[in-house]
Amino acid sequence: MRVAIACCGLEHVRRGFESAARELFNALSGQVDVILFKGSGPRKTNEIVVPCLRRDFLMRFMNPQRAFYWEQITFAIGLLPYLFFKKIDVVHFSEGNLGNALTRFLRWTRSPIKLLLWNGGPLSPQHFKRDLFIQQVSQEGLDLALEYGIEPARMHLIPYGLAPETLVIDAPREAARRRLGFPEDAFLVLSLAALNKEHKRLDYLIQEVAEAGDKSLFLCMAGEPSNETEELKELAQTLLPGRHRFMTVPRERVPELLASADLFVHAALAEGFGMVLLEACAAGVPLVCADKPHFRWVLGDAALYIDMTAAGALSSTIRRLANDQELLARQSKLGVARVDGYFSWKVLLPQYLEMYEVVCKS
Repeated sequence: MRVAIACCGLEHVRRGFESAARELFNALSGQVDVILFKGSGPRKTNEIVVPCLRRDFLMRFMNPQRAFYWEQITFAIGLLPYLFFKKIDVVHFSEGNLGNALTRFLRWTRSPIKLLLWNGGPLSPQHFKRDLFIQQVSQEGLDLALEYGIEPARMHLIPYGLAPETLVIDAPREAARRRLGFPEDAFLVLSLAALNKEHKRLDYLIQEVAEAGDKSLFLCMAGEPSNETEELKELAQTLLPGRHRFMTVPRERVPELLASADLFVHAALAEGFGMVLLEACAAGVPLVCADKPHFRWVLGDAALYIDMTAAGALSSTIRRLANDQELLARQSKLGVARVDGYFSWKVLLPQYLEMYEVVCKS
């Protein structure tokens, strides 16, 4: 059995999809015959760069949504010969339009290659092609698909996984802050999310940190820029002058960012999964997020939950936590334990291998 992990944005886009694809490839290497197909970056052992029109290039001529669409389509076209040449049995992927294109190509060729959608977006079940197998990464996604009428035999409930040890660095917080240029004596609130308002709600985060009224607070927002980023920068400069920073960092610097933080805040109200939540927990950073069923399913007692739509809810929570080291220490331990017990590869890797065997034989 040979498995392909296909991710068109890997090496030039920093999102949960790309992080999860890299994590899974690293975990599977040496356990199963696996090849990673990516949209850019260096060629390495069992990693193949597929020729495609990258979205960062296409955005010069069209809006970001169309650019992403055509990146997926051209990636699918470039990927198809490799699937036959490399004798792939299962293609594991996350992007919906990439899957649609592959579905059509494989129907035309009557290929026995199986397609496995990693539903971390998530996609609505009405968009699931009949040829697809689906890995649901949340109970919410599975329940919605069952209610819609998707056959249970086509689906597997297995969350994203990670290697917790890769999120921890052997250096004191002060050293990490010096390297990143953060004030060493501040209470540092960290967000790792796309730099936007509509989904990640960083405008709410900025307003609430400012509303806390504590001059020792420093807000770092690290993530991929969007067309809303400049507006967010203006807001932060108005409300938090000298006490904020926007960053876009390579994947390998995320552990250093996490090591520098006192508190991690995720202001989004919904996620397909929320890989970054696990990363924060694995690094021992206390976490605050929206009080939603999905987040409680993922995190259990490893997070503090609030109404992220209420003015003042986050600011009062931040003020309380900044003065309660005992609570911060407790939440840190609960986060580490949650990831180790439910989302580490020692727990999940056997489930992934079994899923591939079932899909391959179906």
